[in-house]
Amino acid sequence: MSKIIIIPIRAAAPHRDPDALQDIIVRRQMAESAVAAALPRQGVGIALLMSERRALRAATAELNRQIDAEEAELNRIARRHVSRHMVQNGQGAA
Repeated sequence: MSKIIIIPIRAAAPHRDPDALQDIIVRRQMAESAVAAALPRQGVGIALLMSERRALRAATAELNRQIDAEEAELNRIARRHVSRHMVQNGQGAA
């Protein structure tokens, strides 16, 4: 009977990137909650008060900022992953 040897793919310690990404995701979820809280509880087709409009606009702007930050972090992680992969394969940095 032959022995199976398991060789780990990653010998280095795991990166801390998911923590930064998780923080961004939590902030985005908080911004989504703020948008939901800013929406009036009445039915469809009612006129929004100026204060409700301002609150909704501010909450939506914050949500957009958080979505942009999340996308930027994902892109940064992806670029670093591709660059590391290319270096490991001897193709040079991206």
